Amino acid sequence: MNQVGSALQSRSSRRTLSSLVLGTGFGLTGAGTVMLGVMLPALAQIWGLRDDSSGLLFFLQFVGSSLGAILTGRNHVRTLRMGYGLLVVASCALAFTGRELSFVVFFCFGLGLGMAMTSTSLLFSERYADNRAALLERINFAWSAGALSGTVLFLPFLRLANPRPLFFAFAAIFLLLLVWVLIRERSGEARAQMEKGVAQAQQFVPLRWLLPLLALAIGSIGIESSLSGWLTTYSHRTDPRTAMGVTLATSLFWLGMVFGRLVFSTRLLGIVGRHSLLRMALWGAAISVTLIIAASGLALIRVAAGLAGFCVGPLYPLLLSFLLERSPRGWILGISGTGAALFPWLTGLLSEHYGSLRYGLGAPWGAALLMILLLPICFRAAEAPAPRTASHT
Repeated sequence: MNQVGSALQSRSSRRTLSSLVLGTGFGLTGAGTVMLGVMLPALAQIWGLRDDSSGLLFFLQFVGSSLGAILTGRNHVRTLRMGYGLLVVASCALAFTGRELSFVVFFCFGLGLGMAMTSTSLLFSERYADNRAALLERINFAWSAGALSGTVLFLPFLRLANPRPLFFAFAAIFLLLLVWVLIRERSGEARAQMEKGVAQAQQFVPLRWLLPLLALAIGSIGIESSLSGWLTTYSHRTDPRTAMGVTLATSLFWLGMVFGRLVFSTRLLGIVGRHSLLRMALWGAAISVTLIIAASGLALIRVAAGLAGFCVGPLYPLLLSFLLERSPRGWILGISGTGAALFPWLTGLLSEHYGSLRYGLGAPWGAALLMILLLPICFRAAEAPAPRTASHT
């Protein structure tokens, strides 16, 4: 009995250590996701990019991320290895690439991020199937914390003539994570949970229940990605004299995201209710983006950015909880992620066409308004009964 107890304790310790390492890696993918937005003023100057070209970089990175999520198979450890391997190669390539190849490299960087993030999420979901809802909130909190840290830690690299040290640092960190996964992670640890999840995923789910909720999920990620990607550039153009303070608005946006997800991962969500929170968060997002567009100085931009982050933060985990109740499939993450590709790109196109980033930010503003209009339809979809496993007689 003592040997059995020792074996169980050892297994629990290994799982805890594995979760800590993979959770840290998940947070680092958050930092990697926001890197382009934070470093965009420097990269645009080095590579001579216009706003439409910069928007295309966002588009390609997030298309790659969505494709990586869709390509994640049942062997999540193998896909995790592939994701971290791609991130190592792409990070090294960014240190030496020029304007022409940057589009290809950022697509590969996004592909690695998508594989790593989705594989990690599904691995955690398998291991802790009995506590999946709470885990979803914690994982998104860790990702947001990594993104927030990135906006602060990347600031010194804006002053460098070439941000190669940052790319090499990413390559080294992802290489360490790759080595860990190669040596310590094994597939099949939660085979029973996975088979159960696959059986649930094979249930028929009417598409009319999913489309409205998917539209809101795409919009929520689109708003998040557009603001996090363009706020640094928007602040810099509002007041070019404060070169070291241009990332503050982005940092406050991510701080608001982290705080919003932290607050509503507690019992407060049960008190407020998912429908009420969704309605309040959407109206808050629309108002805060309006303030950002109308602002004439950095002070109001920073305050509105923090408010926007707080309102946008709980949206995606909340919508994902509705979606995964009806279809716990990996492609949900991939389809939702298309908003991160479309809206930052559209922001750049509108900015270049009208000659002002204020017009470009009309893309996330319009997304917020459209989501508000879709709310009644989405509430009906959310109230539809979740599918149940068919009984056999």
